[in-house]
Amino acid sequence: MRIARLPIFMLLAALTMLTGLTVLTGLTGGATGVAFARDEQPAANFRSLSGAVTLERAGSLVRPTPGDPLLVGDILRTGPDGKAGVSFQDGSRIAVGPGSELTVQSYRFVPLEKDYDFDVYMQRGEAAYSSGRLAKLAPEAVRFRTPQAAVGVRGTRFLIRAE
Repeated sequence: MRIARLPIFMLLAALTMLTGLTVLTGLTGGATGVAFARDEQPAANFRSLSGAVTLERAGSLVRPTPGDPLLVGDILRTGPDGKAGVSFQDGSRIAVGPGSELTVQSYRFVPLEKDYDFDVYMQRGEAAYSSGRLAKLAPEAVRFRTPQAAVGVRGTRFLIRAE
C-alpha cells in the first residue's frame, strides 16, 4: 500500500476550506435561513408558519422558515394574517396568532442539573400554550408575562391574550 504525498500548499488549501465551511456552518446554524452563533442552543424551532411572520434577532429582521431556530432574546412578530407554531426543546409548544409580538426572555432545560427556566413576554396578540416536560418537572419555572399581568403555569394548556 502506497501513501500519496500531497504538496503542502494543497494540504493548507484543504484545511482552509474545511475551516471556512465549519465557520460558515456555525454562523448559519447549518442549513437554516436564520443566522445564529454555533454555541447558542435554540430554545425552540419553528414548526409551522403562515402569512406575515418576522423574527428580529440582534437588530436584524428576517422571515423564518419551518425548522429555523428561535433563540432567547428573539422577538417574534406576526402580521394581521400571520400565524406561527414553535416547539421548544422540552416539548412545550406555542401557537402564536395574528397581530402578535412575543419575546423568549429566558429558556433553560437541563434536567441532569435540575436547571429550568421558561420566561416569555407577550407584548400584544394571542398565543396558545401546551406544556412539555419542563412544566411537569418544575411548574414554578414557567412564566408568561404581558404588559398587564403575569401568568404562572400550573396546568398543561392555556390561551393568553395581550392588548
